[in-house]
Amino acid sequence: MSEFVCRECGKSFEKRRGFHAHLKAHSTSIGEYYVEHYAKRDLYTNELLQFKNYDQYFTEDFNHVDNYLSWLKTTSPIKAKNHLIKYTRKRFENKNVKFTPPDLYYMLAQMPNIDYYRKMWRSYSDFSKDLGVDSWFTENLPKNFWEQNSKDMQIFVDTREQKPLNFDNSMKNKLDFGDYTAAGEYYSKTFVDRKAQDDFRQTFGKDIERFRREMDRCVKFNSYMFIVVESSIGKIEEDNKVSKFKSNLGYLWHNVRSLMIDYPENIQFVFAYSRAGAKKIIPKILYHGQDLWHVDVQYHLEKKVHGMAERKTAVSK
Repeated sequence: MSEFVCRECGKSFEKRRGFHAHLKAHSTSIGEYYVEHYAKRDLYTNELLQFKNYDQYFTEDFNHVDNYLSWLKTTSPIKAKNHLIKYTRKRFENKNVKFTPPDLYYMLAQMPNIDYYRKMWRSYSDFSKDLGVDSWFTENLPKNFWEQNSKDMQIFVDTREQKPLNFDNSMKNKLDFGDYTAAGEYYSKTFVDRKAQDDFRQTFGKDIERFRREMDRCVKFNSYMFIVVESSIGKIEEDNKVSKFKSNLGYLWHNVRSLMIDYPENIQFVFAYSRAGAKKIIPKILYHGQDLWHVDVQYHLEKKVHGMAERKTAVSK
């Protein structure tokens, strides 16, 4: 919509903000106005599309990602492919995406996951080319990644790390950012920031600006940060429901997605399911270092944990 003309009284507005403020004069909410005058329906269920915000309403065609996935399965392959590319291009243009993001981004954005793009295109890279966006995650896991023994590698642990993981060969050392990095010949400008569940919620909630400053230092030194979380998305969602101090998970997941877009060449999130899982994967990440910068580690971890079963996608938007 290039200009905003009120369908209640015909008055025109150049900016959306002014138009939305004007709607109060008609005793109607923004959502009520758009649903009444620009009624959209879920392409799969034919139910009225729920209004959450302006961009969502005029970008989305489904009330939930499950409806989208069901529609993709039941519509023609050509129609499904055309919708996927058009829909994703619009989403990426709105967010100024420079590189196609990792699988986790799609999950948190309530979008079809990478496997759908791979199914309709020959590869994720081919999809990226059709989309007109450069591909960053172009490599596979190194061979024997899960079996690799890295006991001979020394790990530096930041002196400010409050609950450090115990590794066979570790030493305390003040780090400019992150909690762990490899020492000596294994050092590759690769760092790990470990996050317990509550720390994760706080850091990527109310402390997000402080973390962004840490990422700015990481970028300045041409380094790469893996955020390894001692939990899973599902567990964070469930525990937050019963927590005495609830987090705004919509805001939190928004911040995580934004970091993936704003620092596409320097950050990756890995949900290791537990503290034990974090302890297992951190040495592997540091051992392989830069060989993992172009690998979607979380995607491969999900495949290992869940096999080829379809991933759950019930995530708060």
